[in-house]
Parts: sequence; C-alpha cells; structure tokens
Amino acid sequence: MIAPFTHDIPSQRVVFAPGGVARLADEAARLGLDRALVIATPGSGARLGNRLLEILGTRAAGLHAEAMLHVPKPVAEAALAAARQAAADGLVAAGGGAAIGLAKIVARDLGLPIIAVPTTYSGSEATPIWGLSDGERKLTGKDVKVLPRTVLYDPDLTLALPAAVSAASAMNAIAHCVEGLWVEGGTPFLAALATDALRRFNKHLPRVVADGEDREARSQCLVAAWLAGVVLCAGTALQHKLAHVLGGLGLPHAETHAIILPHVTRFNLPAAPGARASLAAALGGDPADRLAAMLGGFPIPQRLSQVGFDRAKADFVAAEVAALAITAPRPASAADVRALLAAAY
Repeated sequence: MIAPFTHDIPSQRVVFAPGGVARLADEAARLGLDRALVIATPGSGARLGNRLLEILGTRAAGLHAEAMLHVPKPVAEAALAAARQAAADGLVAAGGGAAIGLAKIVARDLGLPIIAVPTTYSGSEATPIWGLSDGERKLTGKDVKVLPRTVLYDPDLTLALPAAVSAASAMNAIAHCVEGLWVEGGTPFLAALATDALRRFNKHLPRVVADGEDREARSQCLVAAWLAGVVLCAGTALQHKLAHVLGGLGLPHAETHAIILPHVTRFNLPAAPGARASLAAALGGDPADRLAAMLGGFPIPQRLSQVGFDRAKADFVAAEVAALAITAPRPASAADVRALLAAAY
C-alpha cells in the first residue's frame, strides 16, 4: 500500500557539461545579473573564484573569499556587509558546501539569486536548506529563497579534488539518499532519485578515489550528487540532525556524516523494512554493512575520536538531539544517541 504523499519541491535550472564553466556569463545574463558577487573559500577556492571573475567579466561585482565550514555567524555578517558594499544583484557560489552555505545566508537575508558552481559532491546546491553556526549550536532552516536558481555542473572542475574530499563529500550525499528513504516527507519520486544516486556512487565512487582523473566516474558522481541533493528536499531525521549538532561543536560536516552513517543506518533499519530492501538492492548487500565497508575503504577518518569529538560533550549532544523529538522511522532517545556516539567514537 502506497502511503499518502505530497510532491512539492521548488524548480531549478541545471546545466551539466564538461567545460561548462565557460557558460557562466551567459547564465548570469539569463538571470539579468549585472553585479554578481563571487563567494568562495580562501586558497584553492579563491583561485577558482578569480577564474570565475574573469569569465563573468563586466558582470562581476568582486570576490569574497572568506567562506568557512558551518557558516559561523561572524563570517555570515562579513559576507552580508560585502554584498551590500558591492551593491551585488546576485551571487556566484564557487566550490563546496562552505561557499554554497555562505551564499545561502546572504541570499536568505538580501533576497539575491544564486548561481552555484559546485566542485564537491555534498549536494548542498540542490537544496533549500540553510545552516548557520552560533557558538556551539548550529541552526538550520528551510527557505526557497536560498535554493540556487541555476546550478552549473562542470565535471572538469572536480578532477583535482583530493581523494579524501571526494570520498567524504560523497558519503555526505549518500547520507541524503539513505535518510530520504524513511523521512516523513519522502515520495516515490525522491525515492527513485535516492536509489539511482546510490547505485551511481556505489559503482563509481571507488573509481574516483582510485583515480581522480577518471572523467566518466567523476561525471557519474557529480550527477549522483545532484540527485542526492534533490532527495534532501524530503526533509531530515536522525542522521542529519545528529550531524548538525556535532557540527555546532566544530566537527567537519562531511567526515562526520560519513562516520556516523553506518551506525545510524543500523539503528533505523529495523523500523524501515521498505528502505532496507531498496538500500540492499542499490548497495548490493546489508545496507549498514555495505556503508561500513565503503567508509573503511576510503582514506578518511573512521571514528569520531579522529575528528575531534570530545566525549564529555556526549550528554549535551544526546539532549540536543532528543529534544528534537525525531520519530521517523523510529524515536531516538537521549540514551539511543549516547549509544550511537559511543559506537562511532
């Protein structure tokens, strides 16, 4: 029996093409942007940002290369000031989740359209979800204003992405797919995207980690990241809520998702037989075991102890997550969360 559902996700223009970054100025013109502010991280992000400035030409309003993981409140305030000072009429988010996340906060507060040029597999560019950290707490919300109007996927931009970043960001996207199969906002459409993305990642992510210049594998993973991001429109549950609370403590977002994913999946599977069957078909075996094997095969941290989690914060994290009253696919008590943290530590 198919459960009742409502399919209502915002539309978005997606351009996928090797070398497609050259189309950026045309995409800006299509949105009527004359003063686009490029948002990036320092270092390699700034180098990409400067390249995008050249492509934008007279449509560029400047580069703000100060994005940081989890969008700390002072970083957000500085970006808002920069956008106002530049009289920006739009934003170009260049890079991974940090740059896209910062652009989303600016878009939320100033109502500016975003063109996203993603270079990792996190999938943030395909979601209307924003995040902002303030002290030890990470705040999240959903607002159609923060969904990039256009996403420009150029697999050539991912060829130099290190194996560790490729694996961690893809595991983040895989978490979107896994959770999308049991959240209350799931639909048959989003479930189909989730299983398709999982199959692509399962087949091609190991190839990317083994050979970063494998263009076919890179392209497949970028498509999978897009699909996974759309799946996140269904909403979030224990996996993402726990990752966000841990992120507020300063833990790296993608790596944290990767570490806790097998444990959260194993916890939830008994209450989600339909999801178990879909995941097993897509991953080729017991879902939690397959996810643990994937994690173990990648050159990324395997335990929360390796990414700076302070076990003294376990009670705080457990209380924060329990207060969210998660029910899909099963309730998670403070004791459950503490057990998950201990297993992942």
